[in-house]
Amino acid sequence: MSEPYTIAPKDVRKRHVRRVLAGLLFCMPMAAQAQDNWEWRVAPYLWGSALSGTAATVPGLPPVDVDASFSDLLDNLDFAGMIAVRARNGRWGISGDLQYIKLNAASGPIGPNYGQAQAKIKNTIVSLFADYQVSQSQDHELWVSGGLRHWSVTTDLTFTPGALPGRTANGSDDWVDPVIGFYGRKALGERTYVSGWAYAGGFGAGSESMVDVFGGFGYQFTPTTSGVLGYRYMAVDRRNGSFVYDMKQQGPLMGVVFNF
Repeated sequence: MSEPYTIAPKDVRKRHVRRVLAGLLFCMPMAAQAQDNWEWRVAPYLWGSALSGTAATVPGLPPVDVDASFSDLLDNLDFAGMIAVRARNGRWGISGDLQYIKLNAASGPIGPNYGQAQAKIKNTIVSLFADYQVSQSQDHELWVSGGLRHWSVTTDLTFTPGALPGRTANGSDDWVDPVIGFYGRKALGERTYVSGWAYAGGFGAGSESMVDVFGGFGYQFTPTTSGVLGYRYMAVDRRNGSFVYDMKQQGPLMGVVFNF
């Protein structure tokens, strides 16, 4: 019979940080609407990402290497929700991003002690940044950003029998990464534009390292609505005792941008 292993919950103050960041993210549109001279953008999106990397939970059990394409994840996706928000007033602004993903992914053979492993991963990422515009013209804008990204990751691993009986293990971790970077947008024509961002974070304060890069092409359907299609790459390396979450996500991103 499988034997459960658990990692003790992290400090509840970290969970309070997540709730505060999520609350601020959802309050951004209301705050922007309530103040004169504020403009804001709301962009729900779908990220067709592949997932690869290493996950580990408790001592005595091997780390699990995950390498799943988007089609693999789509077959095993329980739920996903993603939305980005930006608000600006003159040269100052705030921005945020919320991602929630719950999925299953299988590893390759991990013998000799076990056959293979099935990983169930639940990942909530909440980002909140302060922005400052460093350049603007009729056809472009460029902003620098700094802020926080909160991660809440739960990993359940099920090991099939090999030389040893099958086992299950589960672990969770919450952490906050300081993040810096920039984002921008440039018009190509009357209705077309390119946009993108590049962020780096962690620096050993939360994760060992974190990178988030996106570039895409946009089309303006109406004065207030546009569509964006591009490619996003995100990697994070978190190591906290026996808990390891060293993952890369990359793939096409498609979203709709509403301007108010």
